Amino acid sequence: TTLLKGLCAEKKCEEAVEVIHMMAEDGDNCPPDAVSYTTVIHGFCKEGGVGKAHTLFREMLDHGIPPDVVTYSSIIDGLCKVQAMDKAEEVLRQMIDEHIMPNCATYNSILHGYLSLGQWKEAVRILKEMSGDGQRPDVVTYNMLIDCFCKSGLRAEAREIFNSMIQSGEKPNVATYRSLLHGYATEGNLVEMNNVKDLMVQNGMQLDLHVFNIQLYAYCKCGRLDDAILTFNKMQQQGLVPDIVTYNTVIDGLCKIG
Repeated sequence: TTLLKGLCAEKKCEEAVEVIHMMAEDGDNCPPDAVSYTTVIHGFCKEGGVGKAHTLFREMLDHGIPPDVVTYSSIIDGLCKVQAMDKAEEVLRQMIDEHIMPNCATYNSILHGYLSLGQWKEAVRILKEMSGDGQRPDVVTYNMLIDCFCKSGLRAEAREIFNSMIQSGEKPNVATYRSLLHGYATEGNLVEMNNVKDLMVQNGMQLDLHVFNIQLYAYCKCGRLDDAILTFNKMQQQGLVPDIVTYNTVIDGLCKIG
């Protein structure tokens, strides 16, 4: 397994497959197992060779070597990254049929695949299936959905997911709040944007440069230059150094009012 990991790390997955075949030919001395195959499958997926990973996965099954949750999750993740969602779901069903329960990472891969295609309804279906299988969504799950909804203009749906997150006991992180803030800023909804910012502070989150830039964008978008300047000054008082985005946002806002 160490040799296989080394070859895959050096992007020599084809050579790793040859080693697996040599192991199989060697008979009882050192036959390849699920870990051996999974190592190379994961290597192919990282290289973008999902077709080769799937072929090796089929070979593994043909040799009667049962895949484990890591094997299934690796091949599902690879398929989702090339947006082969039908195949990914086929492997998921096969996984469940074999009584190997998908973990949170498995479901997150499928969610990410559907969201990258803009198919948020399919993503919500997978979220419900995930919960139905007793698998609790994590912060990555919620963040993907919230970010997608916000970028799709579905702010109410994003807030609903955020509320579900809080109710489940999963703690939002900075990325969670940023997505919501940016969603409300794009909409020009300053009240909700500031409510989320206040909630962020109440929960002990530090306002970083990215958050201040979002606020500046919202104020300039709505023609609230006085609030934008106050935010700009507050940012500097907190020891944050404005970046090119900060200056461009403020300059653009000033130009728009002449």
